[in-house]
Amino acid sequence: MRIHHWEITDGQGFREVAADIDDFRLWYRLPGSYAVPESADAFLCAALLPAMARNERLEVEPGLPVSPLLLKNVAVIQDIHHGWNPALKIVPVEAETRPAVALHPGAAAFFSGGVDSMFTFLKRREELTHFFYIQGFDFRVDDSSFGAALERNASFVQASGKTIIPVKTNSNAFGYRHNLSMLLTQGSALAAVAHLLGFSRTYVSSAYSYSQLVPLGSHPLTDPLWSTEGVEIVHEGAEARRVDKVIRIARDPLTLANLQVCAEEVVRNCGRCEKCLRTMIPLSLIGVSTPAFPPLPPLAAIRKIRIANEIEMIFFRENHELSKQRGDAALRRALGSCLRHHDRLRFLKDADRVLLGGLVKRTYRRFVNSTPAGRRITMTPPQD
Repeated sequence: MRIHHWEITDGQGFREVAADIDDFRLWYRLPGSYAVPESADAFLCAALLPAMARNERLEVEPGLPVSPLLLKNVAVIQDIHHGWNPALKIVPVEAETRPAVALHPGAAAFFSGGVDSMFTFLKRREELTHFFYIQGFDFRVDDSSFGAALERNASFVQASGKTIIPVKTNSNAFGYRHNLSMLLTQGSALAAVAHLLGFSRTYVSSAYSYSQLVPLGSHPLTDPLWSTEGVEIVHEGAEARRVDKVIRIARDPLTLANLQVCAEEVVRNCGRCEKCLRTMIPLSLIGVSTPAFPPLPPLAAIRKIRIANEIEMIFFRENHELSKQRGDAALRRALGSCLRHHDRLRFLKDADRVLLGGLVKRTYRRFVNSTPAGRRITMTPPQD
C-alpha cells in the first residue's frame, strides 16, 4: 500500500488536503483560514489499519515526511491491534521523517453533542478553545442534514465563547473499502483530523470507562500513541461510565437542553431509538426532565428493546444497576427482561459454535448477509 500524490487545494472558503492511497483518493476539507501541515502524518494514521488488514507493506512517497515519534509508535499500535485480532497483520512501514510542530495554540476536542463529547466539554471547558465536527464520520459525506446539526452545535459552542471547526472527509468510505468498520477505524480517523488541524492538544472522548474496556479503534491504550512531537492526542473521560456522564450533564441545565444523542433524528431526540432510551432511563431514575427528550415510553416498550451486541449490553447493565440503586422495581424488571433475552440469544450462539461448529451462523451469512460488507471487521477482537 502506497501513500502518494499528496496535494493541498484551496476552494471557495475551504482547503482540501488529499492523497492517493493506492488507487483511492482520500481527502479532507476544512475552513480555508486554517493552516495545514505539509506532512503525511494524517494519511499514515488513516492507512495503517487497512495495510494491516491487507497484510501489505505501507510506503509513504519520498519527500513527504512523517513524525519520527508517530513512526516509532506505529510499531506499538500494530502490536496492540494484532494482539487483539491476529487477522490484522504486522507490516513494515517506510517513510522519511521530520519532527512535527503544532500549527495552532490551544486545546481542541471532537464534538458531536452527545453524552461523551458533552462530558468532555464540561470537564475541560476552561481549557478547550476549539471543537471539531466531522461530516463523513457520524454523517455521510452526502448527508444534507449535516448543515442543521452543525448549526445546532455551533450555536451551543459559540455561546460559551468557543469555536467550532467543520471538517468533511471520505475517510469512512476508505475504511469500508477494506472491510473495516468505523468501530475499528474510529481512533485512527480522528487522529488524522487532529494532525491536519494541528492544535497542540486534542481530546478524544471515551465511550467506556476503564472498568468496561473492550478492544476497539478508540481506546486509552492506542489513542495517545497517535500523537506527534507537536500534537498530543488524549483519550478523555474513561474514569466515568456513561450513566455517570449523564448524571453530570443533568446538573448543567444548558448542556442538558442541548444534548443530542438520537440515532434517527438530527435536530431533536426521537425518544424511541436505543440511544435515546439509554439516555432517558437514567434521567428518569434521577428525577430530571428536559425539553431535549420526550417522556419515557411505557415499560412495555422498554421490555421490547433488543440489545444489539455486547457493547450495547454494557449500557443496559449500567441502567439496570442504577434502577436497583434508585429502588425502581418496575424499571429494573423491564431492563432485566432485556438482559435475559440477550443472555439467551448469546447462549444459543455459543451452543451453535460449540455443538454445531457454527453451522447456523454460516447458513445465516450465506442467505441473509453474504455481501462483502456483511463480513466487515466491525471490532478488533476475532468474531468467530
